[in-house]
Amino acid sequence: MSDMKVTKNAEEGGAERALREGLRTPALSPEAMQRIRAATQSEWRAHVEAPAQVPARTRRLSLAAAASVLMLAAAIGWNVFTTNTGQSGEILGELARAETPGLVESHYLRRDVALAAGAPLHAGQVLDVRGDALVTLDGGGNLRVARASSIQVLAVNAVKLERGELYVDIPPGSHASARFMVVTPAGEFRHVGTQFAVAIVNGMTRLRVREGSVQWHATEGDSTVDAGTEVTIDSNRTVTHRPITTAGREWAWAESLAPDIEIENRPLQEFLVWFSRETGRKLVLADDTVRNQAASIRMHGNVRGLTAMEALSAVMAATTLRFELPEGVIRVSSARESTTPST
Repeated sequence: MSDMKVTKNAEEGGAERALREGLRTPALSPEAMQRIRAATQSEWRAHVEAPAQVPARTRRLSLAAAASVLMLAAAIGWNVFTTNTGQSGEILGELARAETPGLVESHYLRRDVALAAGAPLHAGQVLDVRGDALVTLDGGGNLRVARASSIQVLAVNAVKLERGELYVDIPPGSHASARFMVVTPAGEFRHVGTQFAVAIVNGMTRLRVREGSVQWHATEGDSTVDAGTEVTIDSNRTVTHRPITTAGREWAWAESLAPDIEIENRPLQEFLVWFSRETGRKLVLADDTVRNQAASIRMHGNVRGLTAMEALSAVMAATTLRFELPEGVIRVSSARESTTPST
C-alpha cells in the first residue's frame, strides 16, 4: 500500500400549511416598549384624573381603551420574551462560515445582529446574507446561500427564499423522516436525495437540479424535476423547462462553498468520489490497476480552506496517478498509461 503526503493548510399536511405562514410577530426593542408604556400611562392618567363634568360613560369607554392598549403591550412584551429566549426550539443548523461582511439576523425596530461562525439558526429568524454563507444542517447535508440573498428559517427542515439564490446539498439518507423544503412564491421544492439550486431574480423563480430529483408542489399541482433539468417560473406563472449540464460555471459559486473534507489516513478513492459529487463530474477510473491504486493509497495531511479544484491538484500531485478533466468528467489514469491511440 502506497502513501501520499498532502500538507496544505488552506417535511406534511397541516404542519406544512403552518410552515407556509412563515412570519413570526416581530420583536420590539426596549425603547419601543418604553414608548408604549409611557403612552398608556399618559392616557390612563388623563382619564382617571379627568374633570367631573366629563360624562361617566365617556370616562368608562376611555378607560377601557387605555386598558386594552396596556393588555396589548403586555402581550407583545410576552412575545418579545418568548421570541428572544425560546426561539421556538427548532434549530435548522449552524453557520459554518461566511464571507465578509457575513450573515446578519434582521429585526424590526431594533438593531440587526451579525452572526458568528458556529451560531445556531432557529425557526423564526430572518437572515440577510451579505457574504456567501455555508450552513451545516442538523439533519445532515448543508445549505449554501449566495451574497445579496434573504432567507427566513421556517422550521428544522424548511426555509423560505425571499430573494437571491441558495444551493441545497442533501446526501441520500439525510433528512429521511422529513424532506428538506425550500418555499418560494412559485411553490415548494422538496429534496429527494438531492443537490439543487433555487433562485429568485426580478420576480422569476428558477430551479436547477444537479443530482437526484426534486418534488415541486405548486397551486397548479405536483411534479418531479430530475437531475440535469432547469425549470423557470415567471411572474405570470409561465413555466419553462430546459436541459442543463451538472458541471460548469453555473455551479462555481456553490462549489466554492463546499464543506472541507478530512483526508488524513483516508483512501484516495474517497476523495475522488467527493470531488466528483462536489463538481458534478462523472468519475472514470481508467482500469483495474488504477481502481486498485485509488482504493489502496492512503492520504495524509489536510486540504482545509482549498477549493475542490485546488484540493484535487494538491492531492494528485503526491501520487503517481494523473487526471484529466474533459467536459463533465474527471478521468484518472496511470502516469505510465500510453497516450498513443491504439491501432
